[in-house]
Amino acid sequence: MNIDELLDTLQKLNINITNKEIAQIWGMEQSSFSRKKRNKSKITYDNIKKLEERLNIKLSFAHILDNKEYKAVYKILNENDMPEDTIALDYYPDVFGSCGGGSFVFSEQKEILHVPRRCFQSFSSFKKYSIINAVGDSMTPYIYDRDKLVIEHWNGEQIRDNRIYIFRFGDNIFIKRLVLNIDQIIVKSDNKEYPVRHIEKQDVNDFQIIGRIVGIWREEN
Repeated sequence: MNIDELLDTLQKLNINITNKEIAQIWGMEQSSFSRKKRNKSKITYDNIKKLEERLNIKLSFAHILDNKEYKAVYKILNENDMPEDTIALDYYPDVFGSCGGGSFVFSEQKEILHVPRRCFQSFSSFKKYSIINAVGDSMTPYIYDRDKLVIEHWNGEQIRDNRIYIFRFGDNIFIKRLVLNIDQIIVKSDNKEYPVRHIEKQDVNDFQIIGRIVGIWREEN
């Protein structure tokens, strides 16, 4: 991930921070930061940690590190066998959340995956989580086809604008950004080729939120 991609990720997480502030966190002059930004330099793991500690956030490896670096860190966590750094989740390999036209295939077959805690944008021991597969391209470049998605199961909370949810509408399952309006729900894709949709007040009986996407596990092909 380069600096432009980082800024885009922070914006999607509703974190307002200036280039100057990031440069200060990283202990560099703003001119050096601007040069790295202009050259599209890759962000180091140490700078990711500094940003997380200062902002008190957790950023998903899927959007920060190259796959090789991510897999190396994941391997270290596993070799150290540190339960506090990994979370065991139910993974449903035959359940698909559509990032396109809508699809849902359910199977009771499940596996246990040990996911590094850093893969989570947020985590609470009071919440229920599971992992499914993504299908389609309407949420690129944030979510890609075949990504593994960490779902925080829905418990009736208020919709948080521009967060990504998995929801049922009619007989189909979708993964989209949602914005709560006065009399409708706005449904947005990250891929600009897909139009903005709306769920009107009279259609809410056909609408059900399953959970919120709070982490992405992207593997090498």
